[in-house]
Amino acid sequence: MRDWGKTLIRSFGIANWFYGLTGAYFLVDGLRRVNHFGRYPYEARAYYFLVAINTVFLLAIFLTGYWLILIRRRGVVFSNYVFSMEILFWVLSSLISLKFAMSSNATAVSIGMSLGAVGGIGNMGTNLQFLTGYPLIALIALNLARRHLDRKRSWKALQPSQL
Repeated sequence: MRDWGKTLIRSFGIANWFYGLTGAYFLVDGLRRVNHFGRYPYEARAYYFLVAINTVFLLAIFLTGYWLILIRRRGVVFSNYVFSMEILFWVLSSLISLKFAMSSNATAVSIGMSLGAVGGIGNMGTNLQFLTGYPLIALIALNLARRHLDRKRSWKALQPSQL
């Protein structure tokens, strides 16, 4: 009988690659389609900032997916960091955009409106994940599987020839 913890971890590794490839496709497609920006002066900067952050998240998802497919404990640990940072970034970027847009400072309002205007297209790399709730689901499921494998001591360890 197969161990459910290993199967679950490997499944999330494959899901990471699926979300990473889909996000990369959406991000590149968005970059190809954006020709001009709207009326807010900071839209271009805000858009490219969001694209850069999403690119970092996607690279991290690919790396953790690789480690999860290999049933490495560091994949689960790094996934905790990546998904927690994604959730934190999503919440903070929404709050900062709202706070700036409601400010009495004209520059802050312009920045907030620019962030709000490009938030959807700038975060195309991770939008599908948030639409499906994947970061939260992955955090819970991977930590349950990690605890199961910790109790059984059945993580794949590197052999001396693999170092």
